[in-house]
Amino acid sequence: MDSWKRSFLDKLHDAQAQCSKQFESALDKVVTPVFDDLSTFLHDNGFKVSTPLNEEGRRSFKAELAENAYVLMIFRFSGVGEFELRSEMFVPGNEPILEKSVGRVGDLDKNWARKQFQDGLDRFVELLAGRKIEEPSEELAAV
Repeated sequence: MDSWKRSFLDKLHDAQAQCSKQFESALDKVVTPVFDDLSTFLHDNGFKVSTPLNEEGRRSFKAELAENAYVLMIFRFSGVGEFELRSEMFVPGNEPILEKSVGRVGDLDKNWARKQFQDGLDRFVELLAGRKIEEPSEELAAV
């Protein structure tokens, strides 16, 4: 490989690493504090809350009432300035509900994160109560 290509790849790697750091920072400063804020309330109302996946580029947040009744939200760095959010809802007697959206790291804020957690929990409780909810498509939506 010639020197320009090596230099270019080194710069590209540095740029990608910087974008990944921005995502990690957004998780630490925005998403995790929102989840932590909801955690006490959820715990006081019978939920077990956890962050089962906590590794660079991926983090998950889980609220469960039982082993087979829970909401799991997984944030994953997906590219330069972008992330993917996957939500999984499991309720006994129902098929799992899976949702996926993509957004820009720069658009992450506490209001958006709170809305994602609250909407997921609302849908979970509706399903748990036996109410039909419209199953979302696997369509990608911008944040």
